[in-house]
Amino acid sequence: MRLSPKANDMELVNTEEPKILKSTDVKVKVVYAGVCGGTDIKLKKVDVGGRFDKLKPPVILGHEASGYAVEVGTDVKKTKIGDRVVYETTVEPCGSCRYCHSGDWNMCSHRKGLGSSTNGSFADFVVVPERNIRVIPSELSLKTAVLSEPMACAYHIVSERGCIKAGENVVIIGPGIIGLCCALVALFSGANVVVIGTEKSRETRLKIAKKFGCHVLVNDGHNLKERVQEIFDGEFADLAIDAVGSQNSFNSGLSLVRKMGRVVITGVPSLDTELYTIDMSYIYRNQICITSGRSSTPSSWTGSLKVLQKYHNQLEELVSHVYSPEKWKEAFEATEKKQAIKAVIDFEK
Repeated sequence: MRLSPKANDMELVNTEEPKILKSTDVKVKVVYAGVCGGTDIKLKKVDVGGRFDKLKPPVILGHEASGYAVEVGTDVKKTKIGDRVVYETTVEPCGSCRYCHSGDWNMCSHRKGLGSSTNGSFADFVVVPERNIRVIPSELSLKTAVLSEPMACAYHIVSERGCIKAGENVVIIGPGIIGLCCALVALFSGANVVVIGTEKSRETRLKIAKKFGCHVLVNDGHNLKERVQEIFDGEFADLAIDAVGSQNSFNSGLSLVRKMGRVVITGVPSLDTELYTIDMSYIYRNQICITSGRSSTPSSWTGSLKVLQKYHNQLEELVSHVYSPEKWKEAFEATEKKQAIKAVIDFEK
């Protein structure tokens, strides 16, 4: 599934099978590839340049995937042919900047990302450096392992940016795939979790969050602060995660954290530039810490697999829609219209 430099010009094509070019490369047979609503949908819609200067079409999109190793370079040390694997998405960090030195590959200005700067996972095969490879724990199916990338993003958001602590109160606004993954990371960390959604999500996404062990609330515009305080025994949240990316969701997060609380913005705003109106006086008086979390780091991938391993029995219904490659347009449409929690393409279907 290759994207051209022109907006909305993506098609299913026959391409030459990728070859191992470096002795440390691993070729992976892709089995499942997830459609990312925060990146794949947006990249498909834009012309090259501007905010998306990292997009280098013609390129094969896709950065969420699972599969098995089918070929390894001569200097590959640990990965074996037949290993069930997932892989990190920064395939070429510069290796010399302060962010590479600290392990924050997602902040490297010269990084090359899978499925944007280099060919990604919407294909039968992909080649990645061995340092990116993670062997899947035996408890995970390839279908649920496709959630490794969004879970790594969630781990970065909640643990590395949100600095979660056991026993803290957390509210997550928006029960999309990232919001639900953030909920699992927070539960994994020993937090008390409230997931807030809309009436539309009551019988689907919020029901899943409740099965995970979260408290759930429908934001109907009435007494949200009081209902959160009731769940948290009169307290507000220590940490709020905005997993929507809008003025309203940001305001909700800000209003639901205690004095000296933290808000992490992780929802991706629309393609149109969106300027938020922020009450700086409120933030100043209450010493609210506001930050953001995007993409993933090598350490968050380690955390991701631990979370997936613990909750492997509860993850199946997050992968709600499975399509063949020929029906990729339906997968994108279901993702864009929020009909799917996570739509994946099955390259063995």
